Amino acid sequence: MKVFVSFSGGKESTLALFQAMRMGLEPQFLLTMFDTKGKRTRGHGLSMTFLEAQADALGIPLLYGKASWNTYEEVFKGLLKGLRAQGIEGGVFGDIYLDEHRQWVERVCSQAGFRAFLPLWGWAPERVYREFVSNGFKAVIVELCRKRLPESLLGRLLDEETLGLFANYGVDPCGEKGEYHTVVIDGPIFGKRIEITGTRLRRRGGRSRLEIIDFIVRAK
Repeated sequence: MKVFVSFSGGKESTLALFQAMRMGLEPQFLLTMFDTKGKRTRGHGLSMTFLEAQADALGIPLLYGKASWNTYEEVFKGLLKGLRAQGIEGGVFGDIYLDEHRQWVERVCSQAGFRAFLPLWGWAPERVYREFVSNGFKAVIVELCRKRLPESLLGRLLDEETLGLFANYGVDPCGEKGEYHTVVIDGPIFGKRIEITGTRLRRRGGRSRLEIIDFIVRAK
């Protein structure tokens, strides 16, 4: 079945893509939602140029929408309508256990005539984390909540040592409660790897974010 993948640029959506390919699904597009100006992604605050670099490295075209939180569902459904016309029949999502997310995904996909696939659903967060790392994916922390994690973890690579730090701080291993966000820079399904060469620290409220301002895409 030809599918699109709801893609944030982070670890869960990337692992969901990986699992979907293992299941025999055929990803045709990465679907990402940006703010109304198209400058930053809604979830992780990543730039259009960085998402395009990830899509190029994965060899899957990027499809995007621009929306406020109030118009998010309307714009998302509009994108699905266009995909349906191109013969896409399913959507892949990286949700793990938040019921309200699953309910939204299944409702919106059903209304648009799509089958929803959640290949990571029901996995323990620690399993998701370990599966991601053990399969050779590389991701760095680009945003976090300062009340839950120290700002010094920004830019840190996800590995076994980082998992131990999360346990010490008492946070969800996958940051499902908003503790942190990541960006994926390499992995087994990447034809190229991305090297982040320049960042800028941004603080807003109780959150800190590394804004990626320079990066290099390298052959593997």
